[in-house]
Amino acid sequence: MYLPGEKQKEMVKFVIMGALLFLACFLTYYYHVVLKTGTVFTHFFYIPIILASLWWQRKGVVVALFLAAVLTGSHLFLRLEMEMSNDFLRAPIFLIISVVVAFLSERIKRREAGVRESEERFRTLVGHSLTGFSIIQDGNVVYQNPEQERLLGPLPRPPQFEDFSSIHPDDLEKVKDFSRRITAKDFQTLDVDFRFYSGDTGSDKTAMKWLNCRAIDVEYQGREAMLVNTIDLTKTKEMEHLLRMQDKMISLGRVAAGIAHEIRNPLSGINVYLNTLQNIYDKSESLDKVKRIIAQLQSASRKIESVIKRVMDFSKPTNPHCVMLDINRTINEVLKLSSVTMRKSGITIRKELADNLPRCYADSHLMEVVFVNLFSNAAEAMKQAPGEKILEIGSAVKDDMLFITIADSGPGIPSNLRTQIFDPFYTTKGGGTGIGLSICNRIVTDHGGSLHVSETTLGGAAFTIELPVRKE
Repeated sequence: MYLPGEKQKEMVKFVIMGALLFLACFLTYYYHVVLKTGTVFTHFFYIPIILASLWWQRKGVVVALFLAAVLTGSHLFLRLEMEMSNDFLRAPIFLIISVVVAFLSERIKRREAGVRESEERFRTLVGHSLTGFSIIQDGNVVYQNPEQERLLGPLPRPPQFEDFSSIHPDDLEKVKDFSRRITAKDFQTLDVDFRFYSGDTGSDKTAMKWLNCRAIDVEYQGREAMLVNTIDLTKTKEMEHLLRMQDKMISLGRVAAGIAHEIRNPLSGINVYLNTLQNIYDKSESLDKVKRIIAQLQSASRKIESVIKRVMDFSKPTNPHCVMLDINRTINEVLKLSSVTMRKSGITIRKELADNLPRCYADSHLMEVVFVNLFSNAAEAMKQAPGEKILEIGSAVKDDMLFITIADSGPGIPSNLRTQIFDPFYTTKGGGTGIGLSICNRIVTDHGGSLHVSETTLGGAAFTIELPVRKE
C-alpha cells in the first residue's frame, strides 16, 4: 500500500525507466541497423538494470530480461552480418548483475527496515517513559522526550543548566558543578539531586520538585554525545519526609509515655503524703512525723526533677567538640574516679587495653559520659548477683575501627530484650529511668560509631563500642 507521496515517487521511477529503456532500444537499432556496426554500446544497459534492481529488487530482473531479449533479438530477427558471440555472452551477464544487485538491495532494505523499526520502538518506549531523556551532541539538544520537557520545560539550545533561575538556592552550586563537569567532559557517569520550582519565575514558586539528573557519555549516530536522563523524586522525598515525621512521632510517643510512667509514681506518692499531712494537721500529731513526710515529698520532687533533667539531656542536640583522643587514657581517667566505689562494692576490675592504640576523633567529655554510664550500669547489675563480681574492660583495633568492650559478671540481658534496651525510658531496673543507655547510644552514633550488647563468658552483659580510627 502506497501513500500519496510514495505513488508520486513510483510514477517518477517508471517515467525514468521508460525513458532509459526507450533509449536502449534506440541505440540498439541505430548501431545495428543504421550504422551496421558491432561497436560496444551495451554498457549503457547496465544503468537501467542496476537502477531497476535497486528500486524494485527481484522485480527489476524483468528489465534485465527485456534488454537481453532486445540485444539478442536484434541479431536474430534483423539478420545482421556481424559477430554475435559477444552480445550473446552479455545477455546472461545482464541477468547475473540484476540478480546480485537485487539480492544486495533486499538485504540493505531489510536492515534499514530493522533499524527503523528498532528506532521506532526505542522512540515509543522513551516517549512513554516516566524518566526524562535528552541527547546532547555538539553542545545542542538533538532529542528530548515528553517527560523531560514536562519536568524541566523546553531546554535551551544549547542547554545551560546554570542559567535555570528556578533552581533552589541551596542546590544551585551543585547544579553549576554538574554543568561545569559536563562542559569540560570530566565524567563518564555523573548525577545530581536538586530542587526545582516548576512555577513561573517571579510569580508562583511554591510548586517545588525534587529531581535527579544523570549524564552518561554515549555514542549517538556514530559520534560522541551525552545522554541526560531526569527522574522525578518528589513523591519519594515526600514519602521519606513522612516516614521521618512518623518516626519522630513514634519517638515522641515513647518519650511521653516514659515521662508519664516515671512521674506518675512520685506524683502518687506526693498526693499520699499531702493527704497524710492533712490528716496530721487535723489531728495535731507530732512535728517529727510531719518532717519525715516533708523529707519524702522532697525525695519525690528530686525524683521528678531527675527524670525531667534526663529527658532534657536526651532531647537536646549534642555538639561534640572533637579532638584527637587517646581512648585508653579516657578509660583510665573514668576508672580512677569510680574504682574506689567499685572496690567497696567488692568488684574486681580487669583491664586489657591494647598498647599503641590509634587515636580517634571524639569529644572527651561525651566519651566520659558514655563510660561513666556503662561502668555504673555494670556495677548496678552486679550488686545483687551471686558469686564473684568482675568488671572486664578491653580495647583493640581492627580494620581502622576501635573496639572498646565493657563486660560484667551480672545476670546479663536476655536476647529478646537486647534490641529494646537502647530505646528511651526502657529499663530492666526497678528504679531506673531508662535514659542512660539511650544517651550513650546517641553519643556513639554521633561520633560515627555503634554500640551493641551481647553475652559475655562471665555470664553477664558485654557492651561493645565501635569507633572509627582518625588518621593524623
